Amino acid sequence: MEKHRTGSEWFADWFDSDYYHILYQHRDDVEAAQFLDNLIAHLDVDREDQILDLACGKGRHSQYLNDRGFNVIGLDYSSSNIIHCKEFENDRLHFYEHDMRNSFRPNSFDLTLNLFTSFGYFDNEEDNCSTIKSIAKDLKKGGHVVIDFLISVSVINNIVEEEDKNIDGLHFNITKKLDHKTLVKTIDITDKQDKLTFQERVTMLTLENFKTYFKIAGLELISTFGDYSLNVYNESDSERLILIARKP
Repeated sequence: MEKHRTGSEWFADWFDSDYYHILYQHRDDVEAAQFLDNLIAHLDVDREDQILDLACGKGRHSQYLNDRGFNVIGLDYSSSNIIHCKEFENDRLHFYEHDMRNSFRPNSFDLTLNLFTSFGYFDNEEDNCSTIKSIAKDLKKGGHVVIDFLISVSVINNIVEEEDKNIDGLHFNITKKLDHKTLVKTIDITDKQDKLTFQERVTMLTLENFKTYFKIAGLELISTFGDYSLNVYNESDSERLILIARKP
């Protein structure tokens, strides 16, 4: 598998780290299931449709959709995530290590999901465009992509500059700052006598950025929603930026 790995790509090490999963172990599975149910109903997804979970992590969304009877492929950059996910494979659920900037299987998917802020990790516009182009290339005609992103204005206006967490005997000191248009989160970890540091970097993209990416990739933006219940999007008070685009 081709990877565009460079020293500046923080996610290469952080997502493969056990500390990442310890820090984020308390994700809300009920909320995620309700969100997926809402999307499936809204898009009228058929049981025989091919679903791609892009940046699948440890596969919780892929597994949920598969439990509901759908055909799902999960892709993730992290080799350790995919090793974990492969324990749950069956004839309608498969996982592969993959860089989202590259096409996976052209004209193969009815629905691609990129959920819970799994975009904006790259430091340049070229990589963002490459990702959306690859998504478009892998969709069938008439297929849809759903991107679930944060509200950049809200995040910027409500930055908690520093917090401390103690989880499973580990101490996490987390600091956040805005570096131009990138939110930089530095995670200092104390594990007994060991001290480690990781970073997360997410570009504060807006609806207009995504409109540009979709236009370049030949996708049509057909819906925007502001939360996991699929209520109307409003930048000033919505919780999320959820975009649905279609391949003509």
